[in-house]
Amino acid sequence: MKAILEERVFSIMQNGASRRAISGLVRAGLRNRVTRRALINAVERATRRMSFSGPERPDRVLEDRYYMGRALLHSIEKAFDAGIFSKNCVRALSDVLLGRYYIEGIHHRRTFKDTHGFPPPGFVTISPTNVCNLKCIGCYAGDIYTKHTLPFSLFDRVISDIKEQFGTSFFVISGGEPFAYRDGEATLCDILKRHPDAYFMGYTNGTLITEEVAGRLAELGNFTPAISVEGFEKETDARRGKGIHRRILAAMENLRKAGVPFGISATPTRHNAEILLSDEFVNFYFEEQKALYGWYFQYMPIGRAPSVDLMVTPEQRVAMFRRIWSLVRERQLFIGDFWNSGTASDGCMAAARGGGYFYIMWDGTITPCVFVPFKDREFGSLHDLYASGKTITDAISSPLFTAIREWQDAYWRTQPKHQCGNLLAPCAIRDHCEHFAEVVRKTGAVPVDEGAQEFLRFVANGCLPAYNRAYRQLTDPVWEKEYLGRT
Repeated sequence: MKAILEERVFSIMQNGASRRAISGLVRAGLRNRVTRRALINAVERATRRMSFSGPERPDRVLEDRYYMGRALLHSIEKAFDAGIFSKNCVRALSDVLLGRYYIEGIHHRRTFKDTHGFPPPGFVTISPTNVCNLKCIGCYAGDIYTKHTLPFSLFDRVISDIKEQFGTSFFVISGGEPFAYRDGEATLCDILKRHPDAYFMGYTNGTLITEEVAGRLAELGNFTPAISVEGFEKETDARRGKGIHRRILAAMENLRKAGVPFGISATPTRHNAEILLSDEFVNFYFEEQKALYGWYFQYMPIGRAPSVDLMVTPEQRVAMFRRIWSLVRERQLFIGDFWNSGTASDGCMAAARGGGYFYIMWDGTITPCVFVPFKDREFGSLHDLYASGKTITDAISSPLFTAIREWQDAYWRTQPKHQCGNLLAPCAIRDHCEHFAEVVRKTGAVPVDEGAQEFLRFVANGCLPAYNRAYRQLTDPVWEKEYLGRT
């Protein structure tokens, strides 16, 4: 029976199936603890087979990808077993996220390339507003003081176009503060209601998640908040403002009572990196507060008043790499680090590469990544794109996006596994800053804020290149020995 179920799931991943058949399989599998365990095991085994049947990569990279997928499945199963989700959240998790995106999506992304000639991005991040009730130190949203909000009609249209053109059903909402989004009477919840066939994750400071908002999210079912924390009360309030940590815990309580799955996001700096990966921190948020997942975004010297001195040290970054993978492999916690999980994400995800993503800002600016504050000179505006009759597919074919994807191909994506570039240093703008600065020069990419200009100065004065050399001295031997098997 186990083998039959595994083959059924594997067949769907490879060959596809009707949406009704997938929904029926997932719902039947999730109806009780016994069938749920059987389904999760089948998906886990099928995922491992798919991981090792994908692009040529070092075996350890394929293992990392499998272990991260296993951790996600374990987190979902643990939450289902606890019975803490609302009925509509269960429906969205099973039908949309697990069924449509995770199982069916693998096949869709493969067939999309056959049809259109290029692999589609796996998701898109949209910041519909830069309005925020906080002013956090080092926010990547940048020092743009003019308030901007995407018109609801444009917000709705671009989501519909992305679903239709790329076949994705997963969207990340950022900001500003997503729950501060307003266009007339329309709010973020109105977007969620308009797109019940999509699943959304949003980065939020949590302070606007009242009991009423949590209840609305439970009713809609297709949104999970990733609440920003910096550690405990002392660290969070120091970066985000006095009393914010208490309001965050209140938001988590509201979400638990309503039955809405949530996670955490954190920004490691050289001042809090150890705290964010301590047993005390992990146990508090994942065991006591019941966070389902965690995202770590190491501080980047972009945005508001960027500072190289806030970056984690090369030694801290290596220690974080070891610790995160220990938590993923041994405790099966789904924790992703935007830089240290490069082996699981198949490297840099920017510029809409296959399975990757791109970013749409509050004023319609289109950039390769939330941490790449540069836009293409011709295809960098959603407003101009639509006004000229072009599509979102045209935007990701721009010179800037294409140049980044060409670097990705040369560094690892189209290389044989013994020549795969070091995916412990995957980031185009951070780990390969000098090459990225050259891409900006050659393509004429336009900085979107003063933080982008400051980044270029950090490259020119040697600060970031020196950091990268020190980091590579630590990680190149790890990559060579542990991933490529060389002594």
